[in-house]
Amino acid sequence: MKRADELNRAYFREAYRTGVHGWGVLEASPYAVRLLEYVRERAAGGALLDLGCGEGRHSFAAARLGFRVTGVDYEPGALQRARKIGRETGAPPAEFRRADARKLSFPAGSFDVVLDYGCLHHQPKSAWPGYKKSLLRVLKPGGYYILSTFSPRFRMFKGAKRPWHIAQGSYRRCFTQDELARLFAPEFEMATATEQTGKDGGFHHCLLRRES
Repeated sequence: MKRADELNRAYFREAYRTGVHGWGVLEASPYAVRLLEYVRERAAGGALLDLGCGEGRHSFAAARLGFRVTGVDYEPGALQRARKIGRETGAPPAEFRRADARKLSFPAGSFDVVLDYGCLHHQPKSAWPGYKKSLLRVLKPGGYYILSTFSPRFRMFKGAKRPWHIAQGSYRRCFTQDELARLFAPEFEMATATEQTGKDGGFHHCLLRRES
């Protein structure tokens, strides 16, 4: 689905050029932070990869918890903003590199934890096998995968007849918890899954563990 990729790249390039978009810049999701805190007790000081890191808000949150963080994004403007925010706020160190989540070049088993806040739900279905293969290669056996993605209750999907659309120039998809569990089976066990509801809701926040 090449068209979806082209739309996404144009959308995110402009979003990071202008800084005008619909997600937070400095404050990490409290749902993601709680999962990071849980994982820290089991992988203290471990190496963490932040997929689609954007301006780095979750990278910096993980670094504050003691993880050794690498944030990746395919949009150079996002990485420039992340580095600038890191300098200006005195955030703990995190490395930022340009990379495609579906074609990660890190050595096998490089990370104890992989975090994806809002990257998977921009991937067309044809890209899922590459995404999963890349995730499995860089995450250690027994490692943790933290995922936050759109649910059918997200405002752009309420009442929709299909689970994907092009909105505001970007491809977006929602998932049920069962769909996520099936997508990552059998290599991952779904440890916890919480759906965020309310005014800013419409997200699944999941913790999965790679089978040893």
